[in-house]
Formats: sequence, C-alpha cells, structure tokens
Amino acid sequence: MDDQDRTEYLARVKRYREKNGFVLYAYVLMSNHVHLLIETPKEPLSKIMQLINFTYTQYFNKKYGKVGHLFQGRYKALLCDRDEYLLALVRYIHLNPVRVKMANRPEEYKWSSHHDYVKESNGLVSTERVLRLFSERISQARRLFAVFVDEEIGTGRNEEFYKAYEQQIVGDDKFVEKVEKKIERLEEPLRKPSLKEIYKAVKEVTGVSEEEITSRSRQKEVVFARGAMIAAWRASGHQLGDWQSVLKRDLSVLSKYSKVKEEDRGKRAVDRVIKLLNARLQA
Repeated sequence: MDDQDRTEYLARVKRYREKNGFVLYAYVLMSNHVHLLIETPKEPLSKIMQLINFTYTQYFNKKYGKVGHLFQGRYKALLCDRDEYLLALVRYIHLNPVRVKMANRPEEYKWSSHHDYVKESNGLVSTERVLRLFSERISQARRLFAVFVDEEIGTGRNEEFYKAYEQQIVGDDKFVEKVEKKIERLEEPLRKPSLKEIYKAVKEVTGVSEEEITSRSRQKEVVFARGAMIAAWRASGHQLGDWQSVLKRDLSVLSKYSKVKEEDRGKRAVDRVIKLLNARLQA
C-alpha cells in the first residue's frame, strides 16, 4: 500500500461517511491493516464496512492487475462505551505506528488522525467530542490531548483492547451487562460463526475443550458437549456433512449427536451457546 492507495482509502471513508451518516472519531492506516473508530447512528456497521472495503478492493485490483478479495477474513469490530473508553481507544489507535516502530512519536506518522487533534482537523474526523473532554478552549484542549497521548508512549500494548477483540465489548460492567441483555433478544447469529468461535462458546458453556470434543472419548459430559457443538453448528447455518472430516463419523452418528438439543438440558446449553455467539458477532 503506497501513499496513493492510502489517499484512495480515506477518500472512500469520507464518501461513505457523508452518504451513510456515521461519525469518525479516529483512524490509522498501517502497512497491512486499518483501525477506524466510528459511531453508527443510522446504518449498521456491516453495511458501511462492506461498502468501503468492496469499492477499495475494486480500485486496488484494477491498479495492480489482481483479482479476488483484498481483505482476508471479516473485519474485527468491538463495541465501546463513551468518554473514558472513547479517549483510551483514540490514544490506542494513534499510538499504533509508535508501538510497531514505524514512528518515534505519533505526530511523525502521516496516516493517522492524530494531526486532526493536535493541529487542525481536515474535516474527515470529528474531534470536538473528544477534545471537549479536556477543555472548552480548543487550543488548551489540543495541548492537553497531546500530553494525554504522549504519556502512554513506551508503555507497550494495552492488553485490555487485545482482550476486547475476543469479547467485542469495551466498557464497565454495567455497560457490558446492558449490551448483553439487548443481544440476548436475538435468536440467530448475524453471520455464520467459524468452527473456532463455536468451539470456544461450547467450552464456556460445558467446560469441555476442543480436544476432548474431537477425541474418541465416550464420557457422558464429552458426548453431551459434542452434541451441543454439532447442534450449534447446524443452528448457525452450517452443513452437518462438514463435520465428517473433523470427527470421522458418518452422518447418521452426527445426526444422533445433534439430537441433544431435543432434551431440556441440551436445549438450554445450545441456546446459551447461540447467545454467546450473538454477543461476539453483534459488533
């Protein structure tokens, strides 16, 4: 990705920000990934990212004579509470180039929104909300923001945000509980979860690991977790036949396992697995 490519990417962010009405609080364009901190009052995040990534992929493939997908896998998204966590996320994003030794200080890196905060906004980023948390006087707010970011230089990566990529919710306990209650009303995942994501959810519900599920064990709890895993796999829109190569059993045996959901305990377990998956796929 060269400077022209980065300019083209930001042009698409600006176009869809104006068209879809989202608020951009911060960004950084790295060598192989992008961080965007946005608020979506109108359109869902999935639609916005699809528009940006699809049109940019068209541009990139045409320029370099390539075909196929440019962005491998789904974007990672997290839902965050405002103010305290908003500030921390902006700082975290602006320090990415410093953290990976692409710059000694955040203001040295051209392709981030740090300049919009400490100097003057180019209109792409909405800085007012964040800066007002420091001072109503814009000049003083910019100075205090710069100090706030500089204080974190050299402290290493923030494990809270790496953990947040798994749970996808950043905020205090009350905020997380509020979001999870809303998500629990959904009956089906918003996209097909991966095998790894289902393994993790099943382990949280049953306490049985991936290794035990795929083993030849016939222990009662392992068989139960295996059934919950297959039932959740099917409930998520996947084909039962995809599991033959994993468990090396024929379809009749797999179908028998999945009937665990017909019992009260099994139904409760599968429902809990689906709710956990929803919570992680919602952001």
